[in-house]
Amino acid sequence: MNEHHAPTTGPDRDEDDLGYEPFALQYDRGSADNPYNTLLERPALRELLGPVRGLRVLEAGCAGGRLSARLADDGARVLGLDVSPSLVAAARERAGEKAEFRVHDLREPLDFLETGSVDRVVSSLTLHYVADWVPVLTEFRRVLAPGGRVVISTHHPFDDLELSELGDYFAVEQLTDTWKSYGPPPMVVRFYRRPLGDMVAAAHAAGLAVRDLREPRATEEHRAAFGDKKFPAVATRPRFLLLDLTPDPGR
Repeated sequence: MNEHHAPTTGPDRDEDDLGYEPFALQYDRGSADNPYNTLLERPALRELLGPVRGLRVLEAGCAGGRLSARLADDGARVLGLDVSPSLVAAARERAGEKAEFRVHDLREPLDFLETGSVDRVVSSLTLHYVADWVPVLTEFRRVLAPGGRVVISTHHPFDDLELSELGDYFAVEQLTDTWKSYGPPPMVVRFYRRPLGDMVAAAHAAGLAVRDLREPRATEEHRAAFGDKKFPAVATRPRFLLLDLTPDPGR
């Protein structure tokens, strides 16, 4: 598997803590120039998010604040949330006074935000660390202002299937992977794989509808960055899935 995004919600309550916090700054350094992020996921996410000047943006799972800082530079008023105190500290140092950051576990209510107070919620490679999407997406829906959107990226369920012991695309299951390229030491991470239908059902249960869906892929101009050995797989199979969600007028 390819390393994507550091855990930003913490382990589930019924699981042992794998000690994500000690890896926080190691991840922040290693992810800065990872081509899977810089060439595939991040450009696709920003394109789907669209112009943000003058908008109130909540970044749910901000990690070290790179995206929050970029959105602030683009004219947004940004609040970034992350469960890792170390990553929140790194985000504050990176963005300075341009954005606001707060330590928060996304499985808990966003009770510090008023209903209808946010124009965009963006969550980059975070929700695959959450067992149940419905409460999280319900809170995202609650804080959206009229005309607001939720834009998320996650591991593609097809890509993660190679780690599955069940081999069942339609199952929702917790997987464990070891990321070596950010080490030493290697990062042992745990996350959930779920089919696309389960993601869409969770969005609908939360009162959201799918406005757009993207599966970014490598093109020939990316060959040098990935290398001839990795490029064919990156160009022919999806690594990330992006969803653009809007309030469902029928809910």
